[in-house]
Amino acid sequence: MTPTLALLTLLLAPPPPSAAAPAAATSCQTFTRAAAAAAPPLVRGWFADSADERVLVCPQPGQPATSEGAAPLFWGEGSVIRQGEVCSYISHALTAVGSDAARRLRRVDRTEAVAMALAGKECPAPHDQAAPSAYVMTYDVSRAAFVALMELWSRLKGHGSATSAAAPVAASTTAILARLRAAIEDGRLQAPGVTRIVRVPGSALRRRYALFVKDPDRPAQSGMYVIYVQKRLRGPYEVSDIAESN
Repeated sequence: MTPTLALLTLLLAPPPPSAAAPAAATSCQTFTRAAAAAAPPLVRGWFADSADERVLVCPQPGQPATSEGAAPLFWGEGSVIRQGEVCSYISHALTAVGSDAARRLRRVDRTEAVAMALAGKECPAPHDQAAPSAYVMTYDVSRAAFVALMELWSRLKGHGSATSAAAPVAASTTAILARLRAAIEDGRLQAPGVTRIVRVPGSALRRRYALFVKDPDRPAQSGMYVIYVQKRLRGPYEVSDIAESN
């Protein structure tokens, strides 16, 4: 297997539970530092040991929120900050270690994801039931790149061209974009539609990104399209390919 194929395999494979983004807000319990007294002991302990503003407690993938026996998954999240056009907060996976009175939460690793949203008059509230998809989970993506990528996605959702002669795309890619536009128009794909953005290893002359978009025709959470975007030196952000992820 070539390095390129190995990279694509890693990107398209579903991430392990410890690295994945939190489940849908409706299936998780959110505990805040301000209401820590009502949180379980594990969560209260984490608030005492960290600067996190929220802890999410989510069921294992495929398990209902009320399932017993399966250990829940935990995520710690920082405060929302606004910098220019972007609202953001950090997110990291937690795991329970120890037993009995010594049981506590700790970071799974030092990996830090950053949830970002384009700022309006005010920053959206994280996990707001009225706008559960307001934030996009990003990995190694700058705020400037996030703004440019979301502007590109906005053009993709419309009917203008988001590619150039430097990045020709296949007819199948055009057909997928048409399906996504139709899904947005009839309400099957909620804004922003993009669930996560990953910076792909590239070079100083060619930065590369992968945008994960839910497949509206496969409502299962694992059904995704991956939109590959490139940014050449002094060139625009442009789509180079679209692939399907199971």
